[in-house]
Amino acid sequence: MLFRSPENCDVLYACKRINYLDGIPSSFYQSSDGGSSWEERTLGLPDSLFFSSVAVSSLNSNHVVLSIAAFGAGLKVFRSNDGGLNWQNISYNLPDMPVNMLKFLPQSDDLLAASDAGVFKLRSGTQQWDDESLGLPNVIVSDIEINEAANKVFVSTFGRGIWSTDLNLLLGEKNV
Repeated sequence: MLFRSPENCDVLYACKRINYLDGIPSSFYQSSDGGSSWEERTLGLPDSLFFSSVAVSSLNSNHVVLSIAAFGAGLKVFRSNDGGLNWQNISYNLPDMPVNMLKFLPQSDDLLAASDAGVFKLRSGTQQWDDESLGLPNVIVSDIEINEAANKVFVSTFGRGIWSTDLNLLLGEKNV
């Protein structure tokens, strides 16, 4: 999986998922020269688990988060503010369910997490994930897409279709 910084197109991140059959651990890499060279940045991550997604902040190309789609209390989301050199576990109060996708909200370091237990939001600077699944059935959420122009956030679910809400509701803004 390859991820590009929205702020700086020369900054790329890639992760390789674990291969349980061959005993190959997950790994994480960073490039600051458009992919000409790569540095491994796995140290500090639980490489025996399944890396599911990466999100890069639009405000700072060194601010990156990684999700883990596995069972294991407290091992769901990790953040780095220095391009993956150091990692902090920010799983906090997330339920012991796989986290399938992470997205930064536009022009913010607030995060959305798609999980097997719904959608959760972490406001920047806090240590509490809030359940944003109101109106969703009890279903696995596999992906999140944000359309700023349409003021919409879309989530795909396992077997229950695609759901949407207004982006400004997640940003805490009033309807315009």
